[in-house]
Amino acid sequence: MLENLIAYAVAIFLFQPINVLIHEYGHGFFVKIFGGRVTKIEVGIGEPLFQVGHVQVNKQFFIFGMCRYEGTPEISKSRLKLSFIAIGGVLFNAVTITMLILVKVYTDHNHFLDGYYFGTTGMLILSALLPVTYSTGFYSDGKWLVNIWKKDSLSA
Repeated sequence: MLENLIAYAVAIFLFQPINVLIHEYGHGFFVKIFGGRVTKIEVGIGEPLFQVGHVQVNKQFFIFGMCRYEGTPEISKSRLKLSFIAIGGVLFNAVTITMLILVKVYTDHNHFLDGYYFGTTGMLILSALLPVTYSTGFYSDGKWLVNIWKKDSLSA
């Protein structure tokens, strides 16, 4: 019982913020390779707790995140580039799960927290892909992706 409570606490307060950070770096990765500039990566919502470089951790650090960036005209006119930026977070989360699976398959690694990591990462991927508007007013990656591909979405 105590082991499960500790595991859930680790999943929520450690794995989730790490997953959000990896997710936001996924967006930032594609911003950078397409010529944009990442101005800030936020983990969590609410008032800032602390900032290291361009990464800001907010008081409610275990939910949500944001990759703020300055794009280029080439990015804003390309559905493909915008789509890679939108889906970049999910791709990075999927890569981390794949790497952990490979470690588990090819080594003797086995820890009871692995399942909690898979669970928090899977839920983040699922929640990011659902096309919804969050209570903060921001779009999920899925809704952003749908909007990118709507007819006339890139019209000026």
